[in-house]
Amino acid sequence: MEQKELLPSKLDETKNSSGKRRSTFIFACSGLSNTGKLTMQAASTLAFRRPDLYRAASALKGTGAVEDALSEGFRILALDGCTDRCATKKLDEAGMQAEVYLMVTELGIEKTKPSDVKLEYIEKIIRAIKEA
Repeated sequence: MEQKELLPSKLDETKNSSGKRRSTFIFACSGLSNTGKLTMQAASTLAFRRPDLYRAASALKGTGAVEDALSEGFRILALDGCTDRCATKKLDEAGMQAEVYLMVTELGIEKTKPSDVKLEYIEKIIRAIKEA
């Protein structure tokens, strides 16, 4: 009795019925590599800067927060660190899909040692989220 909960797939549906921009829920990988760490740092930073537009949660904590965000009308953005796709896999396991997918390594940030976390990388990811 598995039922897959599908979200609208049109990326241009970023505004709600009142014409305001829809808030985005960032479901972040938060793995052990630098790219995994960067996902949660960027997501948390953006949610702190713009709590009116963004909320963030770690994929490690499961999809309960995603379900809450869906019920509140958020669009879901899966933020993966690399091709392991940890955040996306968690959504798939729960029968859900994000409206938007971003992968840090596709932004030109190389997956390296865990300590390779730079402010410039965080800002680059934040820009990509805002543009998504």
